[in-house]
Formats: sequence, C-alpha cells, structure tokens
Amino acid sequence: MGSIHDWLVALSIVSVAIPAWVAVWEYRLKVKGEQRLQESATSEIDTRISKLFAELMWLAHGRGGNLLSDKAVEGLFEKGLVTKKDFGNVDQLQAKLQACVVILPVGTASQDAAIASIGVLGRRYEILREPARAALNCLRSFKQEQADKALMLLDE
Repeated sequence: MGSIHDWLVALSIVSVAIPAWVAVWEYRLKVKGEQRLQESATSEIDTRISKLFAELMWLAHGRGGNLLSDKAVEGLFEKGLVTKKDFGNVDQLQAKLQACVVILPVGTASQDAAIASIGVLGRRYEILREPARAALNCLRSFKQEQADKALMLLDE
C-alpha cells in the first residue's frame, strides 16, 4: 500500500481533475447551445431574405400589387353573375372574381432597378444565387438587356 503522501497526491489530482472535467463539459454544452442559436438565427434570416426576394420579383415582373375592386364585385352581384350558389364551387367563384382584380403597374425604372438588385443579391447571398439565376433567365423573355446585365453581375 502506498503512503499517505501518495494518497493525498492522488486525491488532490482527482479533486482538481473533476472540476476541470465539469468545466470542459459545461463549456462544450454552452458552445453547442450557441451553435444551435446561431443556426436558428441563420434560418430565420434566410427565410426573411427569401421572402423579400420573392416580393422583389413582383417589381421585376412589373407588378405593383393587386387590388380587389369592391365596385366590380358589387356589380357582379347586382347583375346576378355571382350568386350564393357560386360559393359552393370555389374554383368557379374564384374565376368570376378574378375579373375584379386590378394588377397595379410598376414604372420602368423600378422594374429595371429590381432586376439589377436580383443580380446583386444573388451574388451576395449564396441562398439566393440559384433562385436569382432562374428568375433572371425567366426575365430575359421580356427584359433581355437588363436580365443579361444582372446575370453577368451574378456570375462575377
């Protein structure tokens, strides 16, 4: 058997090792928690950016939003073109009410700026790169010069 001195040395080593191990374990848990928090924040940011990007597409396509004309809907009811019976068939009702939707136009400058922004955002944010490429290729059908410039920005 070892001397008391050997036991005291072993005991002091153990008494230092256990708190050190606990501290390392707590630190690792803290780092993992911070990683999960960072991943959650990144997901939230990605979702917001994607939503705003999708809204930017409205401008790029020359649409400033939609309005449902109350007067037009009232006219459909007054002329009997829409009845209570139509509420049983959602597709039919939607088709009839679609005539009452007014799509607001967007100015050329806003549209061109939105197209350029798509290229810049796609270059800056990895998550938007492929959606931007797909959108710009689609926009080439009616705004070829602006879409091509934005595609070049995207590929720089």
